[in-house]
Amino acid sequence: MTTENVSDEIGALRAALGTRLEVVAPALGVDVSGLTPSEQLDRLARSVHESADPASAWLLFVGVTATFPSTADLAGLRRALLLATPATAMLAVLERTMDVQSRTHSGLRTIELVSDTVLVDVDFCAKYEHNTGIQRVVRHMVPEWSGDRAEGHRLVAWNQDSTGYRELTAEQVDRVLHWNDRRLPKKDDPVLTDADLRREHVLVPWRATLLVAEVPAFHVCDSLTSIARWSGTAVDLIGYDAIPLVSADSVPNAESERFAHYLTIVKHARRVYGISVSAADEFRGFVATLPSQGLSGPEVVDVTLATEVSPVARAAASVVTVDPEAEPVVLCVGSHEPRKNQDATLFAAELLHREGHRFRIVFVGGGSRLATMHFDKRVAKLSASGMKVESHRRLGDSELWGLFGVARFTVFVSLHEGFGLPVAESLALGVPVVTSDFGSLDEIARVGGCLQVDPRDDTAIVDAMRTLLTDDAEHARLLAEIAEQRPKSWRSYADEIWTAVTA
Repeated sequence: MTTENVSDEIGALRAALGTRLEVVAPALGVDVSGLTPSEQLDRLARSVHESADPASAWLLFVGVTATFPSTADLAGLRRALLLATPATAMLAVLERTMDVQSRTHSGLRTIELVSDTVLVDVDFCAKYEHNTGIQRVVRHMVPEWSGDRAEGHRLVAWNQDSTGYRELTAEQVDRVLHWNDRRLPKKDDPVLTDADLRREHVLVPWRATLLVAEVPAFHVCDSLTSIARWSGTAVDLIGYDAIPLVSADSVPNAESERFAHYLTIVKHARRVYGISVSAADEFRGFVATLPSQGLSGPEVVDVTLATEVSPVARAAASVVTVDPEAEPVVLCVGSHEPRKNQDATLFAAELLHREGHRFRIVFVGGGSRLATMHFDKRVAKLSASGMKVESHRRLGDSELWGLFGVARFTVFVSLHEGFGLPVAESLALGVPVVTSDFGSLDEIARVGGCLQVDPRDDTAIVDAMRTLLTDDAEHARLLAEIAEQRPKSWRSYADEIWTAVTA
């Protein structure tokens, strides 16, 4: 890069810095009109130093760098303001922006303070085609706010280098709001060029409300903690479960480590909405430990998930024709990991097959190669021996709903769940379930339509599956119980969350 180009680059960076400082100055109550960027920075730094307000320091950091500070970033800035002159303290922060080789490429970014609407973090659902438990919740809930509440919230995702929030692209909006009725061609998110990264527009929550609708990625947990702790923004979370710690033996170590960092956000959140009484109790247990750290922690509220399925799912299940002469179908839906207990279900199916019962059992759910390899080998061996057993790792929604349409019953004998959508979806589609007799699964099953078992008792699982294969009267009784149920709607669930978030 020539000397002239470097000079132009620095001039552009200084101009962008001045523009950002003009955005944050009114929020900090400082008049910077008519000042150069250096003078603006000096005046703002002195004001923040005198106020000793951590929220003001947080916002000034964002104004200077166009990135969200980590807790360490902010602590360093506040200490520097006490140890040195404000101008000197800001120098290191300013250098981060002025460095044209900066890894974050943030120097030319613009920022916008968001205070009058609810920001909803839907990062994973926006970027990826994955659609299991958490994604199903978000893609059912958020579209319910698209009507009369559309002006009251903004959907955000993390930018490519995970240093700030940005608006969703049209494709990402489609992925979140129109999953069952996609309006744009499906395609991967583009990788931004260096030029695009450097000119991104960053949405900054400032004394606002932020709903984190998913479990965030590990690398943004610290920035979210800083937002919750220092920015003056009320951070609310949907609490799915505490499985990665409470049942750490059933998940990969990386999941437990990520969740431990997620709990740091929980410490400083305003409110956690447990998706079941069981899930909420897990978070209450954690919050009860926080006074030992001098923290009060968030309020934890039970907001039980909806139990209905979409019209698309119902239609896909209803168009399938059941052949009365074919063997009954047993369906087991769930990602493949130890706590889902599919090994026990497969064992029970093998034993029933050896007893001479005719049926076809179908497992549907993804999982890591390490988790699925042994199971899939067993399935292949049993299939080769004549047993009708299948395991599908990638199955579209319409195919999945079609399987519900032909299933005689489903099996979901998980050892630990935050809610248990496969049970709720099975009942909503009129299919009886064999499921566990404790925790969140008991909350769903106790309304009827289920045979409940101790999931650690292989014999109990075998007996329940045998009953639903052979006892037509018992099967009919469960169908009658299901017919009396009125599933909770996603509109109702979305309304409850919205009312709480905006209270």
